[in-house]
Amino acid sequence: MLSAAEVNQRYRGYSLPAHLMCVYQPDGGFLLSELCIIAHVQLAQALGAEIHAREQVLEWEEVSDGVRVRTDRAVYKARSLVLAAGAWAGKLAAQIAGLAIPERQVLAWFQPSCPALFAPEQFPVFNMSLDGGRYYGLPVFGVPGFKFGRYHHLGETVDPDRLDREPNARDEQTLRQFAEKCFPAGAGPTMALRVCMFTNTPDGHFLLDRDPGHSRVWIASPCSGHGFKFCSVIGEIMADLAEHGETRHDISLHRLSRFVGYVS
Repeated sequence: MLSAAEVNQRYRGYSLPAHLMCVYQPDGGFLLSELCIIAHVQLAQALGAEIHAREQVLEWEEVSDGVRVRTDRAVYKARSLVLAAGAWAGKLAAQIAGLAIPERQVLAWFQPSCPALFAPEQFPVFNMSLDGGRYYGLPVFGVPGFKFGRYHHLGETVDPDRLDREPNARDEQTLRQFAEKCFPAGAGPTMALRVCMFTNTPDGHFLLDRDPGHSRVWIASPCSGHGFKFCSVIGEIMADLAEHGETRHDISLHRLSRFVGYVS
């Protein structure tokens, strides 16, 4: 446990308000997401998987001996189907549309006045509640700039097919106000702003279960802004479910039955 003053003294890139209390986790860190994806894809291909990029799923249906999927390029048939469509989960599994709500999210990269203060060895990652919002950030690594964002940014529910992917002045100012308050040495010129999406469930936990009414179709929505860190084990869970109908992992927290009106 550290006070704000202790954090500010130890890590000079921080300038936290005096009332905050902090928990420091020595083994905390961050994932290099692009390299993680490459590793998963290469391992999958080594085991015989096919990767079909830039291919839009148009519809799917359960048939007597499996599942048929039609895309804009071909028709595929399999014994079972896992729907892991991110922000499009509610469009491909209409019965969970009210449980997987896409939300517009914006990330910022600002230029630090002293880059050394934001190097990984000097700047631990953070997850912070402040002034009614929750923020997260990372050191400068791989690409220039202090990277951070606000969970649920401006609270904008969106249609993923009509997402406004162009950051605007309000996006930038919302993030800059936070940086100037808590990380003034990192609140230099804006280097980049990027728009992405969260897919939020009502309770913030994942959806890992059978699609209601379809015995051969499974839904994986490890969403609500914190799913990527769990992608390896979720992949294992969904493979278990698709092949065997059960998994050794306890997924009771993530079943649809936790919501009124839904049966797993």
